[in-house]
Amino acid sequence: MVYFREEQRFEWFWTAVWLIPVVIIGYGLYRQAVSAILLLPALAVTAVVTVWLNQSKLITEVRTEGLWIRFVLLFPERTIAWREIRGVEALTYRPIKDFGGWGVRWAARGIVYNARGKHGVRMVLASGERVLVGSQRAEDLARAIRDRTSA
Repeated sequence: MVYFREEQRFEWFWTAVWLIPVVIIGYGLYRQAVSAILLLPALAVTAVVTVWLNQSKLITEVRTEGLWIRFVLLFPERTIAWREIRGVEALTYRPIKDFGGWGVRWAARGIVYNARGKHGVRMVLASGERVLVGSQRAEDLARAIRDRTSA
């Protein structure tokens, strides 16, 4: 059973940033048919990265068996069993300054799964590992986790 579910995509800004090289290279292909063979691989790579980034999303679910986290097209799924969670708190953080950006990040402060925004839920696991999951509904997610743990 799913008690909480949230899907988040990267901010549209990052797709736009990747589209700029696609447009520039595409224009170069249009203007310079002779050098098209050199520009074609660059166009293919930037187009693929743009589509990949646009299709990536972070899915967070509070399920019967534990907290399920999946970053589609970016990272394998992870389930954190309820018995592993020792502490939970909703917080505001600075993605770039604290963790170097968005996505899946490893830092001295633990592992972070974030797609957008600056709100999330930090958990301390029995192993001492710290996990931060970005959420646009951080208070709701923290409450759903607390309802299923002793944290």
